[in-house]
Amino acid sequence: MGSISSQLLSVHVLADIGGTNVRFAYVTEQSASLQCIETFACSEYERFEDAIQSYIKTLTQCVAVKPVKACLAIAACVQDDVITLTNSSWEFSRTALEISLGFPVHVLNDFTAQAYSLAQLSDEQVQWWQRGVSARSLALPATHTRSIVGPGTGFGGASLLPSGEILDSEPGHLSFAPVNEHELQILALLWKRFPRVSVEHLLSGPGLANLFWANAFLQGDESELHAAAIVARAEQGDPLCLKVIRDFTGILGSICGDIALANGSLSGLFLSGAMLKAMEGLFDQQLFLARFTNKGPFSHWCQQLPVGRVTLPYPGLLGCAEFSRRVHD
Repeated sequence: MGSISSQLLSVHVLADIGGTNVRFAYVTEQSASLQCIETFACSEYERFEDAIQSYIKTLTQCVAVKPVKACLAIAACVQDDVITLTNSSWEFSRTALEISLGFPVHVLNDFTAQAYSLAQLSDEQVQWWQRGVSARSLALPATHTRSIVGPGTGFGGASLLPSGEILDSEPGHLSFAPVNEHELQILALLWKRFPRVSVEHLLSGPGLANLFWANAFLQGDESELHAAAIVARAEQGDPLCLKVIRDFTGILGSICGDIALANGSLSGLFLSGAMLKAMEGLFDQQLFLARFTNKGPFSHWCQQLPVGRVTLPYPGLLGCAEFSRRVHD
């Protein structure tokens, strides 16, 4: 008879760590199907180590499993040993975490993980906004780059190359470039708050609040409102909040078109995140596409791209599962 430890099922623990929430799951070494998905509020834990230990403790009490590897998707730069989340107070050492957990830990940028999930994407898991001139089924191998971006606590993005490699990027920290007089006024106002105005100062939850403040200021009002309240008031028909959502949509279209051009994303530009899902009834797809394709001599090029919002649940966790499957320690 084998020992108790040998009878335990070896699993890979996965985590998608944002600025607000951390989602956990595990997969077995035989299947990429996500199991035991849990969402924790980051604010409930002083350290990430406490959150993952809490998940593992709960997991091992309920299921006969033995974690042998972890893969983490993090909204931060991940090149160094010490990981500092961009929009959270959490910070940890990858090496120290491995020692604490007792097994290898791999760390990916959150959108790098989402880019890995694009390899598993099907046509039914996309809300298509534009199928492109020569649309191909997502079940077929991509012949060009696919990119995924999205607003949330910040703004992130990455690309999947036809070779299967991932091109990491930080599009949220590009400089914001206005395309009309109104956006120039917004930029001038945001310069009062930020010495350098980046994309995620407008295209994120805090960015939506910045857009509200700037539009209110232009109307002679200096009131503030957070993102959830802006969306709620827009749904009730508030004119100022509706204008803010429209600004957000148009700017997002322009930025996404720029990202597609920069990365050569002819096999698709995909958007993700709970923020877009929450705004779904307010989101003007035609405005987005008009700004996305308004690229002068390359307008026709942008019209050829498939564009849509990913409805696949937990793309970050699925990307971690795909990466973990590929990597052998």
